[in-house]
Amino acid sequence: MMARLALAAATSHVGAIVKNAGAEPENSGPLHDAWRLLDADIAALDLDAVVVVATDHYETFGLENYPTFCLGLAGIHQGWGEFGNPGGTVPGRPELALSLLDGLHRRGFDVARSHTMPLDHSFTVPLTKLPSAAAAGVVPLFVNCNTPPLPSLARCVELGRALADTIASLGGNQRIGVIGTGGLSHWVGLPRFGDINEEFDRNLLSLLEKGDLDEILTWSDEHIQEQAGNGALEIRTWLIAAAAAGGSCRTYAYRPMFPWTVGIGIARFETGTAETGTAETGTAETATAGTAVSGPAGGRS
Repeated sequence: MMARLALAAATSHVGAIVKNAGAEPENSGPLHDAWRLLDADIAALDLDAVVVVATDHYETFGLENYPTFCLGLAGIHQGWGEFGNPGGTVPGRPELALSLLDGLHRRGFDVARSHTMPLDHSFTVPLTKLPSAAAAGVVPLFVNCNTPPLPSLARCVELGRALADTIASLGGNQRIGVIGTGGLSHWVGLPRFGDINEEFDRNLLSLLEKGDLDEILTWSDEHIQEQAGNGALEIRTWLIAAAAAGGSCRTYAYRPMFPWTVGIGIARFETGTAETGTAETGTAETATAGTAVSGPAGGRS
């Protein structure tokens, strides 16, 4: 028996999701319902591990050593807990991480590795909202989304496909998930901080729903930053998840969350596995919320 990609999904990751959870209940409520729904989907699949594709905000990586892509190989990953974001710990899957590292290298990706790799909010916030993913054990995959030169959108799509090929080549009948985290439109540390471009976000989601990555790949970074802010460069993580899945997606929820300063999207990609859950118009009464990370908040120790 061979391993398979059993789930691919993507979600925004801003810290306000947990630090100001109840803002605009008419908008935040459906978003929290969608995270519970996605978490129930993950729990139903009984995954062996989840590759979480995210970036870093100069907590783990600084300019003296800043990789383009990096896999975390630790048995336990500590959350930074920076600025009141979730800290604590989450279990890693080092054997799987080593296998993915080898497979990606064989497929032309010189991915760096870290045997510690603490996690900032781009990892810990989604894992807090998706505790079933955290419980499965994670392989963090860092992607440079904020410090030029960035990997091109096309290179990220290639990485997603190589990741799927690598997973399919593994033995042991493992069921692996991939979750991209980041975006959508937002401006970080710029005069337009707090702005959201709902039209850009919905267009991106519409293209992903149609499985049309080619149109997205025509966008330059300059276009993305002008239309949706420097924070929208994080759509690289969504493209990796989309390319790994190789199909269209269902948007579980989208809201322009001005109190959180980000356009928030939550989606699941078709992977050929049996579908569970419902779309945004559905309900999530049977899903349960929880906390992904445990223990005290992490620090720079």
